[in-house]
Amino acid sequence: MGESKGQLPRGIRVDRIGEHVHLAHTPHVNWLLYAGPDGVTLVDSGYLGQRDLLVASLDAVGCRPDDVDAVLVTHAHADHLGGAAWLADTFGTPVHADAAELPNLHRDVLEQVGPGDVVGNAWRPGVLSWALAITPLLRGRADLGIERATVLPELDEVVDVPGRPRVLRVAGHTSGHVAFDFADAGVLAAGDALVTRHRTSPKAGPQLLPTMFQFDTDWARESLELLRASESRTLVPGHGEPWVGPASAAVDAALAAGAAW
Repeated sequence: MGESKGQLPRGIRVDRIGEHVHLAHTPHVNWLLYAGPDGVTLVDSGYLGQRDLLVASLDAVGCRPDDVDAVLVTHAHADHLGGAAWLADTFGTPVHADAAELPNLHRDVLEQVGPGDVVGNAWRPGVLSWALAITPLLRGRADLGIERATVLPELDEVVDVPGRPRVLRVAGHTSGHVAFDFADAGVLAAGDALVTRHRTSPKAGPQLLPTMFQFDTDWARESLELLRASESRTLVPGHGEPWVGPASAAVDAALAAGAAW
């Protein structure tokens, strides 16, 4: 690991939110960085077109891309997978995902919003502007996948990577969506199990993503209950600002709010 080069480029903010844990926040998606004495773990990794921002976020915490020991994937959507694919291809970085998510990761299936979904919902406020904003970040690769991945433990166990987070299975957004609980740091990386903001929703605060983005909305709602097992006091969503407080309170708020549509 080296020293941070200092000023971040526009379009990203990196905040320390727990011991050795930092949040990289962009207008489009978040990712989490654990950089501790035991090594470096990345949770999710942004769009392919955000590679420079990913490198800048690593630099901000004194790391280089080849310092990353593992990438943990909450789910295999393009906005969470781009950097992981680049790290795996360039540095051979191990990528870890749930067994049920492997078909999405390999792109054997694609449980992801597609052009037809966007066209069908283009009349909704925010949908068209969101689609136009993220299109350049895809670099023409909405179907980008990863050929090889290490399967996460079958039970809700600790993952043997730096930071040693525990896996919580919160499927529904995709078939193999998981969250990662860095209990020692008090930080829960919730992925898209719930979000606190998305440009296709008029709501702010904990909520489900609009149904266009969900593989199974009812399943996603039911799975939220599993986040109550976390005692961490900072919940980091895949989109929006962190929630500070009990995870159970974030679940209550998200269930009450539901999805915007």
